[in-house]
Amino acid sequence: MSQSSDIILNHKQISHKLTRLAWQVYENNMDEAVIWIAGIDQRGMYIANRIANELAKISEQKIQIMQIELDPSSLEPSYHSSDSMDNLNNETIILVDDVLNTGKTLMMAMMPLVSKKVRKIQVAVLASRSHRMYPIRADFVGISMATTLQEHLNFDNSNEADLKLILN
Repeated sequence: MSQSSDIILNHKQISHKLTRLAWQVYENNMDEAVIWIAGIDQRGMYIANRIANELAKISEQKIQIMQIELDPSSLEPSYHSSDSMDNLNNETIILVDDVLNTGKTLMMAMMPLVSKKVRKIQVAVLASRSHRMYPIRADFVGISMATTLQEHLNFDNSNEADLKLILN
């Protein structure tokens, strides 16, 4: 039996959501001199870069980009940035992922950041589901969906000209 897939958001809708997310980040952090945008793995990093590009259009703030990669077996994060991680003290970080499901990925990515004594950590996601196992909530959400445990939301950014959020 084949599994059916439904497109929840198309390319145009995703672009609008990402622009809106950037505005929300700006409106909630307009007094910050520097905003760190931290994308989790490949899809979160794609969204983080899009948000950072939109922020650069609407803000004079310095935008720093960081990539967080999680080891699939241990979920141990590694951080990559052109700037030193020592500069995170008293800074604002926007943690970005594609889909918030249980909260485990965001929790694992966030834990080492807390030890850096950052001022504020906020979460931005393209899509949020209702299956939290960890005390994580998104501050900025493109779309919220109640799904069954058997359904999965997938952000497909394999074709830059045809982004989609798929439910299957």
